Amino acid sequence: MSDHPFVDEAARKSTTIVTKHSIAIPEDEQKYKKSQRAWNWEKIVDLFFPIEQSKKRNKYAKIFLRELKEEGEIDSEKLNAFDEWGHEKGKSNLKNNILPKLRRLGVIKYEYLEYRDRREGKQGRRKVIKPARSFSSILESMANGWAAYESAAME
Repeated sequence: MSDHPFVDEAARKSTTIVTKHSIAIPEDEQKYKKSQRAWNWEKIVDLFFPIEQSKKRNKYAKIFLRELKEEGEIDSEKLNAFDEWGHEKGKSNLKNNILPKLRRLGVIKYEYLEYRDRREGKQGRRKVIKPARSFSSILESMANGWAAYESAAME
């Protein structure tokens, strides 16, 4: 066993790394060409949910984000019908794993709309999921900060 201070011997002994709070750095230099000006959104989703770690999460995230891109927003009623437009039983995986991670990364945001049902006198909040701008802002800030670091290191 390793006695390195950062090695957690109690961690799960598996080749699968669930990156709950992070994105994976791509190793496939053919797919992720560093010279490419912009990667398409599906390649970026592969960074959040690497196929090698979970084919299903990758697939469901792409199904969800494709629909979000086309619709502009998804409300809780449509989200609850995900199994129908996802063609599989992926709703719990989407709600418990994929959406929380996309929200933490700043890819999506939740808005809650107050409503009152006139017929029944009920009131409540309806969740609406929309694309967020924070992920691109975070990446831009990271890129600018790292460019400054590289510039200072080369002086």
